[in-house]
Amino acid sequence: MAETQAPRVPAPAAQSFEYRLQRTPVGVVLLEADLTIRSVNPVAMRLLAPPGERLAGVDILSLHPDEAREKVAFLIERARTSADGTSSLVVTTAMGSLIAKVSRLETTPGGPVEGFCMMIHTLAEAPVMGRAQAGDADVQVEGLAVAGEAAMKALCPLMKLPLVQGKGDLISLIDVNEVVCLVAQGHYAEARTLGFSAFCPRPLADLERRLDPALFVRVHRRYLVNIRHVRAATREDGAWHLVMADTAQTRVPVSRARVEAIRRLLAV
Repeated sequence: MAETQAPRVPAPAAQSFEYRLQRTPVGVVLLEADLTIRSVNPVAMRLLAPPGERLAGVDILSLHPDEAREKVAFLIERARTSADGTSSLVVTTAMGSLIAKVSRLETTPGGPVEGFCMMIHTLAEAPVMGRAQAGDADVQVEGLAVAGEAAMKALCPLMKLPLVQGKGDLISLIDVNEVVCLVAQGHYAEARTLGFSAFCPRPLADLERRLDPALFVRVHRRYLVNIRHVRAATREDGAWHLVMADTAQTRVPVSRARVEAIRRLLAV
């Protein structure tokens, strides 16, 4: 009997620049003149807001660690004083690039500054490791929707973590296995290793999507732990904590909703 071969499925066409531009997520933030947040769109809410917290009335600079605060303040000040009332800045990290654009808002030419509009564009070429919700037809790969099998082929784990220590633009890379835990700090993260802590210029949710879910587990809305570096589990006054293997023996709280899953994972 002659063998029949399955028909070849044509490779998906490369996405055009126009397509990628249309699908690129854009965060929009409206600021008062004193730099407190008036309102944001859903993309900016996901980028900037710590889980469960509101942004209205929050100083935009307070959401950034010291390493990034000066750059954001400089960007806004340029928009305040420039002739056309705009400024932009490309921020490049080891995991991708962002374009931040700020426009001055005023009601009369040359009148007082009424506020600012900040727009955050993501520029991405490399795919990321995603975690699709059950039943979803598409997976978001750096803001681009990829369907079905093509999405699975596009996913790749994060092998190195970008870290910034002190002020400056120098980014060092460490193996993700060296990370003990990651702590949300506004819309960035703090990485704690066995010997030191450093600023990571990526949101915790972004890192969670790219890290191996078999090793890095979300135990609390602010904490992602490397399960290999859990030294002990304790229970005090009904609350569970994980004691990590770093020199500071960081105590990580476990949220009530995740206690049973963590206990099963650690057999405690």
